[in-house]
Amino acid sequence: MTIRHSRPPPRPRQLRRHLTLRRRVGGVVSSPPSPVKSPDHDHVYAEKINQDPLYADYILNEWGFEKRSEHELFEHLSLSGAQSGMSWWDILCRREAYREAFHGFDIDKVASMTKKDVEELLCKKSEDGTKLVVRNRGKVGSVINNAKLIQQLKASGTIPSLSKYLWSFVDDKPILNRLQTKSEMPTMTEESERMSKELKKYGFKYVGPITMYAMMQSCGLVMDYIVGSKHLADAEERLKKRLGGYQIR
Repeated sequence: MTIRHSRPPPRPRQLRRHLTLRRRVGGVVSSPPSPVKSPDHDHVYAEKINQDPLYADYILNEWGFEKRSEHELFEHLSLSGAQSGMSWWDILCRREAYREAFHGFDIDKVASMTKKDVEELLCKKSEDGTKLVVRNRGKVGSVINNAKLIQQLKASGTIPSLSKYLWSFVDDKPILNRLQTKSEMPTMTEESERMSKELKKYGFKYVGPITMYAMMQSCGLVMDYIVGSKHLADAEERLKKRLGGYQIR
């Protein structure tokens, strides 16, 4: 006699995301993200904001806000590179692991890291996948490579600082893109292509034009908001108070 098993009921969406992340990071996340109670429907990333509080906090309180410190810019340069081929949420939930692994993104300390440090990061194990960096040798090595290059460029006088160098690509003035729809948001621009080309010329890794545009968005060099949204209004209010002005596209 053949025993027929009934099909199990479909998993809830949040549980499917949790299991997907578990497979991706090779570990267990303590609990799946909870939906956000107060959705921001007029944001370009409204759907992602509604997925979980971690993403919402980042998008609403960090993304598009101007960053100037060396460690913040280096962090976002590094994390944007780590994101290549992955979702930003996969990197965001590991951000504390990256900060611990790379000394709070202190450029000088990261530049002093060795091949042994790389191997330790690649071999590190944890039941909680958010405690691990992405175990990709090229991505891990690129953070150290890029830190060494920043050191060299500053020592030679080629760039005054990472901050002044990166901000020079937008003439030290944030670019505000007033979008009619989310679909108008670019994935790269002339500025990000120019930044990518120059960084690659110096030997930087994981700095393609799309990656650089993501970094520019996360650090407030460019701001993308929908016309009529409260997020655009808030950004305009911040920028009007900014010494040095800004650019509107």
